[in-house]
Amino acid sequence: MIGVSSSDEDLYPVVVRFITTQGRMKYVRPLYRALFATESGKQIAVQTFLDNKDFYHPIAAKMLAGDLGATVSEESNETESESKACTIFGIPFRTFIIGTTAIISIGALLLMKKRR
Repeated sequence: MIGVSSSDEDLYPVVVRFITTQGRMKYVRPLYRALFATESGKQIAVQTFLDNKDFYHPIAAKMLAGDLGATVSEESNETESESKACTIFGIPFRTFIIGTTAIISIGALLLMKKRR
């Protein structure tokens, strides 16, 4: 972190490799901020983020985009756009399935209790 803040360009490849293989926001966000704060690392930080934004969790991607002044389109995340496109009674498919499974499980438990 200190090396990045002091614009040590020899560390940039190591930092880029780490932030593109580690998805935890608590590790990645400070490094992106440190890179972005340096004149020589600003473009590297933005380009690395844009190339790898689908790798990060959607919340982490939005936070990083805010830090770097980049934009994250929701269409780039395929799972989000797919879940929005497929709905049942206006409810996203995944949420509908999870809710239905929970209701069936609770019903089965109540029936088992009633039989005892």
